Order: sequence, then structure tokens, then C-alpha cells
Amino acid sequence: MSATRGRDDRPDIEPASAVEPWQRQRLEAFAVFDDARLLKSYRTAALILRDRDEAQDATQEAVAQAWARWTSLRDLSRFDAWFERILVNTCLNRLRHARVVVTVALDEDVDFAAPEWHPAAMARLSLDRAFVRLSPEQRAIVVLRFWRDLPMEEIADRLGIATGTAKSRLHRALKSLRDAIEPVQEASE
Repeated sequence: MSATRGRDDRPDIEPASAVEPWQRQRLEAFAVFDDARLLKSYRTAALILRDRDEAQDATQEAVAQAWARWTSLRDLSRFDAWFERILVNTCLNRLRHARVVVTVALDEDVDFAAPEWHPAAMARLSLDRAFVRLSPEQRAIVVLRFWRDLPMEEIADRLGIATGTAKSRLHRALKSLRDAIEPVQEASE
């Protein structure tokens, strides 16, 4: 879109008729990015990344990438799935290139479990720790399956993998989560 210079060297806005059809479609598609859609995208990113600031940055980065990659969208009716794939890939890239945080193990003979803690709270803490240990790909699949409630075929499509691969990753992720929670449940019985 070329702009002409008007008085005081300010660019004049071209009339809507001069806007290309693909540009108009892009503007209309991104106009639906209301607060609810952005919040849903942010929540998806926050669940995958486990960090609010990183989730905000990833969501903003995904919107910018989607704007720049507009011409790669083949079917306008698949805008949501297309954008979510960009968002998930952005989150996975951030996880792969995340800073390494060094943790120090405490002595195992020290018992920090408070007797007044409810078993469900202990299981939740174990689940959180186990979720963080999942690979980025497994974390994304768990979020898309159980938080977004997407069928496996859509998850595979959004991640760009085969449905069987998605099922396998979900199975391994759930096994890891189960293995982390079972000792806590057995201890509380």
C-alpha cells in the first residue's frame, strides 16, 4: 500500500477501495481478536509455558507472526486452528530455548509434608511438578486435549504431526503424570 504525502509531510490514508482483497480479509480476520479470544490464547500459552510473563510475550509474538504469515492461511474458515498452531509452536520454541534453571535437591531425610495438608492438595503439588517435567511437546498435547478439549485429530493437525504420534505422546505424558501422583496417593491412604 503506497501512501502519498499531504500537507505537513503526513501520509494520507488511501481509500478502502485501494486496499487489496487479501489485505481486507486479513484486517477482517484480525478484527475478531477480541478480549475473549486473546484471553483464551493467553491461557493456552500460560498452561504450556507455566509462566505468565512468557505467556503474554508468546501470545503477542504469535499474533505478530500470524499477521506477517497471513498469506500462508489457505482457508479463512480455519483461522482459529491456523492461529493456534502458530501459538503452540511459539510456546514450544520458547520452551526449547528457555534458560536453564538450576535446582538443588534437599536432603531426602527431611520431611516437609505438613500433616494438615489435604491429600488432594499434595496430589496437586505433585501434578504441578510432574507437568513441568514433561517435554514441551507432551505439555502442549496435554493442554490441547484436556484444557482445550480438542479431539486427537485436531491436536495432530495443529501440531503438524500424525494422529498416532499425538496419541503416543499423550499416552506417555499421562503415564508420567500418573507415575508422579501414585506415590502421593499411596502415602495418603
